[in-house]
Amino acid sequence: MILLVLMPIASIIENNILKW
Repeated sequence: MILLVLMPIASIIENNILKW
């Protein structure tokens, strides 16, 4: 499923935003 792939990617993007 696509959601299973997007969920972990979204969490990684959030971590990158929090670092900035």
